[in-house]
Amino acid sequence: MQSFLKGFLLAGALLLCATSLFSQTPKARQFFESGLYKQQHYDFYGASEDFQEALQVNPAYGDAWFHLAQVSYELNDFSLTLSYLDNAEKYSRDNTEIMNLRGLVYISLNRLADARKVFDAMLKKYPNNVQARFGLAELDLYAGSLDGAKNLYIDALKRQGDSRKALLSLAVIAAEEGHDDVAESYLLQALRYHSGDPQVHYLAGYLSARRGKLDEAERRARAAVQINGDYTRAYVLLASVLYGQARYDEVIDICDYLIARNRKTSAAWYLKGLSQKNQGKNEAAIATWTSALVIDPQDEVMRSALELLVIKTTQVEDERRSQWAVYHIKKARDFAKLFMGEEARYEYQRALKIDPNNAKTRNEFATLLSHEGLNELYLQQLKFISEHEKTAASEEKDEDERYRRLKMADTIEAYDSLMKNSLNNKWDIDPFYLDKTRWHVGLYYVNSPVQLIHTELEQISADMIQDVFTGVAVTSVDVQHRPVHGYGEAFRLARTGNKDYFIILTVDESEREVSMDAVLYSARTGVELTRFSTFRTGNDKYASVLRSFRRNLLHLLPVRGKIISRSVNEVLVDIGKVEGIVPNTVLNVVKATSIRTKDNELGIEYTKDSLLGKIVVNRVGEEISQGGLEQDGFYDRVNVGDEVLVFSLPDENGNAVRDSEKASAGQLGMTRTPAIVDLIRSIE
Repeated sequence: MQSFLKGFLLAGALLLCATSLFSQTPKARQFFESGLYKQQHYDFYGASEDFQEALQVNPAYGDAWFHLAQVSYELNDFSLTLSYLDNAEKYSRDNTEIMNLRGLVYISLNRLADARKVFDAMLKKYPNNVQARFGLAELDLYAGSLDGAKNLYIDALKRQGDSRKALLSLAVIAAEEGHDDVAESYLLQALRYHSGDPQVHYLAGYLSARRGKLDEAERRARAAVQINGDYTRAYVLLASVLYGQARYDEVIDICDYLIARNRKTSAAWYLKGLSQKNQGKNEAAIATWTSALVIDPQDEVMRSALELLVIKTTQVEDERRSQWAVYHIKKARDFAKLFMGEEARYEYQRALKIDPNNAKTRNEFATLLSHEGLNELYLQQLKFISEHEKTAASEEKDEDERYRRLKMADTIEAYDSLMKNSLNNKWDIDPFYLDKTRWHVGLYYVNSPVQLIHTELEQISADMIQDVFTGVAVTSVDVQHRPVHGYGEAFRLARTGNKDYFIILTVDESEREVSMDAVLYSARTGVELTRFSTFRTGNDKYASVLRSFRRNLLHLLPVRGKIISRSVNEVLVDIGKVEGIVPNTVLNVVKATSIRTKDNELGIEYTKDSLLGKIVVNRVGEEISQGGLEQDGFYDRVNVGDEVLVFSLPDENGNAVRDSEKASAGQLGMTRTPAIVDLIRSIE
């Protein structure tokens, strides 16, 4: 998680142990000093072992309990941290460093009210305590109050004018607010007071990189690693800055150095693979990321980068594709067991995108569709499998495999028989070949000069969004595969590309969560129409935020279809169950090419003369629907190719509810944490 306060580790820790260190046995003191050295050099596992060894010798060693709590906090073992703090407190009551760490642990456990009680109690007893103000400032940041946090850091600075934590935190907040001059002023003060501190140079480098000053950022990052050769985060920042300058060989050298020191440094594997990809060494990048994901399988962004590269550069028949798909297959099965249909469908679709020839997985996906009542799509998947296996079937000698294929053939025949009276057969339509695309959306992004965790996060996210929309028939999302300079370029590209709408995407991440912010514009007028934001935390947060983004965008776009066949007053339209159509849905029929997006708001409009009639749906298929036509006026003006829009949907009692009155998706009750919180919490 965050790197804990080094000043806290040194000054506060030495204060705590000053009176007791020399009273310990030589053996206990030896273990303690060894652990303290390892802790200062970020070897938290080694430090934990040494502190526990010291406690084996002397269970009443309060300083060892406190430092054990510190390293446990660094290792995200928060419940253990609280337990160790309880023991430390037995031997050093009312120690502010113990109280402060307890408050920070409560924040990490999202027990924000408990944390506030701790910090308020500290200030009540010690009105000038700076650490308590830092804790309260973090709570304000969690609440989204930059002003509140800023005031507390300024208050702390009044009491401790050279406070590194206060100066750097104020610099980060000022940069977040776009006040670069103010941020620079705080940084210069921090550098004046703490010129030999590596973290000051690291933060200065990061903020310089954010402003696009890569030469300055490189100089600061190099200063940080020269001061502390074990400062992994500074090395990663340096590699990211060099990557931004297209100095890929140097990036790879730094990454190899970091990997040799610690193979679990995911950021190094990630940047190495990106550099190899940009050098055109696709196989090397694939090998790098494949190895990295064995070490850290939960790095979703790196996995997405690998999969995008695999899909783009390897043959469908490549045997390795089945290995890369295993991760998603396992997750799909786990979600299916929990009846989490949307999540399972997403994972099966990702697996089949990577390994489309995997008959077993496709059969599992087909079964999932069947369980959801999508029998036509189930049959379509079985036929695909059967056609794909025809050549191999004549050579197959395994009896079990022959039985499986015979059983599949029987299932296909049975479902074909059951669907003799389906709309598809009645109208002699194969929905698979229908072009149902109604909305064309351009997706653009402005690249951040540097990301703390995943460089090029915006590009990978844009490509993944395009990927997840390939299975959505009604909406086409087209991605500009390079960053735009801003709104003007995005508007021009969308307008000349005949898009209906365009989105400028912003992606941010912390160690806890990932967020996507979208500003939706009219591609015809350039007017901003709406904004929507989605974020997730916890496991599978990246996949979850992609699914949520897709839902949010589709929710904004009206359901829109076409008349594809007609027999007197009975008509067939190309929208069905998958678009939310149910019997007794009322559709407006609008003359072809007459619908256009509104100028200044979301929605569509057409002239009164373009309204040709209504359709009351009486039969619904999965991809198509049938209904009775009620013409508007004396003359029959309705033709194949005219468009249909949802006018009303029946509620549970069969009463019509206007489509515009449908409720939006409910909130999940989560609180979004500003990404700068992790950065500020890492300041020592």
